[in-house]
Amino acid sequence: MLLMVKRMLSIMGIVELLRAAKCCTWYNVLLLSLIAAAVCMRRLPYYTEILLFVWVLAIVAFALFMSRMKEIHSIGFWHILPCALMLPIFFYSAVEIRQWPQGLAVLIFVTLGCTVNDVGAYFVGRAVGTHKLAPIISPGKTVEGGLGGMVSSVILMGLIASLYSQCAGVEIRYGWLLLYLFLASIVGQFGDLAMSTIKRTVGIKDFSRILPGHGGILDRFDSFLFAAPFAVLYGNMTGCFPL
Repeated sequence: MLLMVKRMLSIMGIVELLRAAKCCTWYNVLLLSLIAAAVCMRRLPYYTEILLFVWVLAIVAFALFMSRMKEIHSIGFWHILPCALMLPIFFYSAVEIRQWPQGLAVLIFVTLGCTVNDVGAYFVGRAVGTHKLAPIISPGKTVEGGLGGMVSSVILMGLIASLYSQCAGVEIRYGWLLLYLFLASIVGQFGDLAMSTIKRTVGIKDFSRILPGHGGILDRFDSFLFAAPFAVLYGNMTGCFPL
């Protein structure tokens, strides 16, 4: 069931990207949807290595995109193709997490962490934000808001992890957990900025209106797209997710 949901989310995200780039033809949708379905069909060989490569590639690509945003006035199929191919791999990370011991708890923890980070950044930014974080990409985001989101995430998710440890009898590796929360906050905010870069370039506010009040699939899962793969990489590289 979860695999089917992630497959559908991947296809819907691909359609949103193609519409944003004004190249949403049936053959483009079919081609990328078939690739998404194939990726989500079963666990890929060398999945961690592939995920690490794609994740680093995505960060480098979006970092270059952001740095050259003033020079790019429109995007087409070839511009969004790398991002469209990344979506199924990134969404599949949620399936990978679900198969871990305590997988459901970890998946909820990662998702909730992204939400706390976003909410904390919003309210702190509105209250005391004065220094723009990325004025061209997202004028509303501030450095103070970003730090506020990070602190909110570390404190609140640390408390939630501690409560979960006591209720479920699970040992928490707090050192690794704090490091994860700190890095995941940065990764999540980068994902938010990455999607904002695409929207700002094509001149749209939301990728779609499929989710009333939240925009599209990519609007709702922008930070999760980078945070979920990071959780998989962090868990695999440290031997076990610290929850």
